[in-house]
Amino acid sequence: MPHLQFDLDFEVADREANQFATEMAELYAERMDADTDYAAVSVREARAIHLGRATEGKTVVLQADIRAGRSADRKRDLALAVIDAVTERFGVPESNQKVVFTEHEGSQMMGYDRVGGDWSESA
Repeated sequence: MPHLQFDLDFEVADREANQFATEMAELYAERMDADTDYAAVSVREARAIHLGRATEGKTVVLQADIRAGRSADRKRDLALAVIDAVTERFGVPESNQKVVFTEHEGSQMMGYDRVGGDWSESA
């Protein structure tokens, strides 16, 4: 039951934001051994983003709220795949992107029909 929150300091048309959100849910499912049924993805325009190492141009920050249990390698794989996808779609330099993971116990992630369970590599 992840929530991927993308903050962008540039405008994106609604249709493109929706397509991007769908693609990011699919990418998450592929890289994190999950499915898209419970994934939430937000694409928001931010008035300003400060990223110390950023160069001129667009900036994107992903705050990924995920269930605890994924390995550092799996999270790194997702982060790099997201950075590549953002660069390809929006032309954002790699140095102008940041991915931050916040891990939660499954019981902290809820939908109307369920409370999330814990996740492990063997699950």
